[in-house]
Amino acid sequence: MASSLASSTMTISSVAVFQPKVAAASRRQNMVCRAEKEAKPKAAEAPKPVIGPKRGSTVKILRPESYWFNDTGKVVAVDQSGIRYPVVVRFTKQNYAGVSTNNYALDEVVEL
Repeated sequence: MASSLASSTMTISSVAVFQPKVAAASRRQNMVCRAEKEAKPKAAEAPKPVIGPKRGSTVKILRPESYWFNDTGKVVAVDQSGIRYPVVVRFTKQNYAGVSTNNYALDEVVEL
């Protein structure tokens, strides 16, 4: 019985057609057609401008509610994907929870 339900595949000029073999008692036939995507040459995209301070630069924190307000730290990373707080800053001293890094918005840091 398993051999009578096997499917056969036939390719016709970049279109794959799947025709399942149906048992003799069944009158309904299913047919699935999937077209393959043709490769299009991509145009050369201009690189996006880099936002924020460079990695390793020293920045001053301007967020008033931050533990490190008016303190300086080094930039660890700047996320280019467009998130709200893309600048990751590492400090020499820890806060009350033992944390020494925090994320800041672009307008909350000033490069020194």
